[in-house]
Amino acid sequence: MRQEVLRAFKFALDPTRTQVEAFTRHAGAARWAFNHALGMKVAAHQQWRREVRVLVDQEVPEAEARKQVRVPVPTKPAIQKHLNRVKGDSRRGDLAEGAYGPVRPCPWWHEVNTHAFQSAFIDADRAWQNWLESLRGVRAGRRVGYPRFKKKGRARESFRLHHDVKRPAIRLVGYRRLRLPTVGEVRLHESAKRLARLADRGQAVV
Repeated sequence: MRQEVLRAFKFALDPTRTQVEAFTRHAGAARWAFNHALGMKVAAHQQWRREVRVLVDQEVPEAEARKQVRVPVPTKPAIQKHLNRVKGDSRRGDLAEGAYGPVRPCPWWHEVNTHAFQSAFIDADRAWQNWLESLRGVRAGRRVGYPRFKKKGRARESFRLHHDVKRPAIRLVGYRRLRLPTVGEVRLHESAKRLARLADRGQAVV
């Protein structure tokens, strides 16, 4: 009987100063996208609470009012669709802020990879679901509180990129470089020879 063993490789990057700036932009975009998605969820939740309160004020029992009111909380597909409809584009002169407040959200979106936004929307969905499951008592582990917005300087700076392993946009270039979409080739802190040789034999994917 043949046994399959899965092995993972993790590498530290050794980026240039310009690439660090690109990473910082991506992390900032992910933080913005998470807050944008969470803001839409919170707005829907507050609307639900207001409508429940109206029914309670009309002497409807609160438990019944909670069942009657239906305000869907948007998830990633709806949030992404909404943002695509309203977002600006700095290449055509749109600004994030004008004399009377916001003009168009994130007109700089084209400067970063789209997966920085999409992965943040997924994270917002997961944070909301974790809170709901914890509230209902169906989530194992410690109690999870109401999702909080991420603040610059306090939240961990991070983002994720994804690709189709059958058409890899993230791939090794030699043994010491990793090609990332939007960013380009980034030097690895150590050699990826073992992974590269496995990939060449069809036994590994990035």
